[in-house]
Amino acid sequence: MNQLQHSQQSTSKQYLDNIKLEFLDESEEVSIFNQQAKYLHSHLEYYEDFIDKLIVKFKSNPYSTASITALNAIVAASGASKCLVLENHESTWGIKSQSNYTEIKAEDFEDVITNRILPVINNEYIFNPAQFGIYSRYNDNQGTSKVFIALPIKTVPKYEIMVVFGLVASEYLTEVYGKIISSFYQASLFYNEVELLEASILDSLKFNYGFVSSSLYHKRFDLFTQRLKQMVMYFEPVLHIEPEDLFISGWEALARNPINHTAPSDLFTAAELWGSNFTVALDQYFLDVATELYRHARKSVQRRAGDVVPLSVNVYPESLMRMEYFEAVRKIIKDKVISPRNLVLEISEKTDLPQFADGIRLKNPLQNFKKQLLEYVSKLKIRFAIDDFGVGYASVSRLAGLNPSHVKIDRELLYNHSSDIIIRFVHDLVGANNLNPAKVIVEGIDENTPISLRSLREVGVSYIQGHLVGKPQPEVYRLSQDKYDDLKKRLLH
Repeated sequence: MNQLQHSQQSTSKQYLDNIKLEFLDESEEVSIFNQQAKYLHSHLEYYEDFIDKLIVKFKSNPYSTASITALNAIVAASGASKCLVLENHESTWGIKSQSNYTEIKAEDFEDVITNRILPVINNEYIFNPAQFGIYSRYNDNQGTSKVFIALPIKTVPKYEIMVVFGLVASEYLTEVYGKIISSFYQASLFYNEVELLEASILDSLKFNYGFVSSSLYHKRFDLFTQRLKQMVMYFEPVLHIEPEDLFISGWEALARNPINHTAPSDLFTAAELWGSNFTVALDQYFLDVATELYRHARKSVQRRAGDVVPLSVNVYPESLMRMEYFEAVRKIIKDKVISPRNLVLEISEKTDLPQFADGIRLKNPLQNFKKQLLEYVSKLKIRFAIDDFGVGYASVSRLAGLNPSHVKIDRELLYNHSSDIIIRFVHDLVGANNLNPAKVIVEGIDENTPISLRSLREVGVSYIQGHLVGKPQPEVYRLSQDKYDDLKKRLLH
């Protein structure tokens, strides 16, 4: 062995020994698998401080409107001179709104707008789907090099762009910065609560980039659960429509925003965007609240056990596959919050069945899902309904494969010219199970429904749900005599 080979061998051995020391514990056993793995860093991490600044500035400097406060916050957090929104009217750009905070003289402001910004604005360029926003450098009146950016805000009915100028920091010349401030501003047109504004920023990042940093994910989950706990549950009746046997046969629990009594669509959108941890948290919370409120609400009108009618609670397919949700259902039954025979879980057809289990793609998602439902049926004795049939991921194979106890036909089908054929088909399909045919419920029946109650009855419908029967209320109730008479009249004429 020559001197060079000996030197190389010594160097290699020393290098390997150093590596070995990093992976050995005190007992000289390899412990590499005990080392905690580190996640790959997200480029979005570097904008976390900026997002925090936006929120702090928004809270500390309230203005006349949330949108102006947002523009002020963008200026303050970015170290910019001014922020404004331009709208196009008859091919001419004008100022729609602007920050009231400025470090620029009025004459300089006019010069920048007229001579710097407007000449480079081009709709086809700014609203190009292949990019998000443009920037341009300029010198102010003191000769200092500055930058302005222009971002697309809205295309219809009028073009709108946001312009931030007087920037000096190069880290703001990125698409991520543009997405953050544009989503922040647009959310301020609808909300003035800082939690909803911050949530809108994070939702935009998640939607556009797929992944966010770990800390942003956990921050969004905290915001999600905080808002979730502000929601309340209402109850909407399901009506049995036999003319001589007209009665409320069940109730559906519906989540509502206590401020405006509307469905909290932002929560459902967020749950579907962010994945299973969010959907499980949502479904578990609404299950607990709905069943507990129902227990108290029904005491005044359902005094005997035989008077109690079933309660339906919505659930995402993904949640049904998670042990946390199974245990939540088990607990409310064990605690006698509701009896198994009076609990119906409505599986939404607007989202697909889980395609993976333990990170492995399933060969037969429907069969795997059905197996999990059988666990609920055999161990907990509860029942299932298919909700929103006719939209989303609804399919005949899914309906036939799950053998639900209830099938809810979405109101959109009623506006199809072949709605009667579809309704008869669903009845025939569920009726194939002669031992336990599913109840078919038509949802969304109101004064404007294009098919009458009598016609629905003639095509075999026995159950309906919607505002014609009764709007969702915090309490359960009996049909008033006037409502009873009106519904019976509609069935007979």
